[in-house]
Amino acid sequence: MEPVSMNYLAMVVAAVAHTILGALWYAPFLFGNAWMKAIGKTKEQVAADYSPWKIVGALIGSFFVAYGIARILTWIAVDPAWGGFGVALLAAICFVAATAAVNDLMEGRPCKLFFINAFYNIVGFVIMGLIIGFWR
Repeated sequence: MEPVSMNYLAMVVAAVAHTILGALWYAPFLFGNAWMKAIGKTKEQVAADYSPWKIVGALIGSFFVAYGIARILTWIAVDPAWGGFGVALLAAICFVAATAAVNDLMEGRPCKLFFINAFYNIVGFVIMGLIIGFWR
């Protein structure tokens, strides 16, 4: 296997995009109110639990996802642009959403919570895959 360079700037941009999507996704004007209701917390409880370190952690986690998508694209023979879309979509559905579905089922969490979280990850992974794939 020949070494293939990876675009770390694309990974950083993808991670930032995923984190920004999360801030918007869980904002009250999108799914934030439904999410808070599903987790059984009030706006005040969520605000009291806020820490900038959570955003840093989300950004680091998003970078690991971006790295994984980029690394897989170096291992498989696909068009990088649309391959990023396919790899990210497959990873989000088969690994993240499927695992979350089992966890939520076993924990008795509401279906609405599953859909809010799963679609955030599906949309977020696809955005990261497109950024990484097209920028390669």
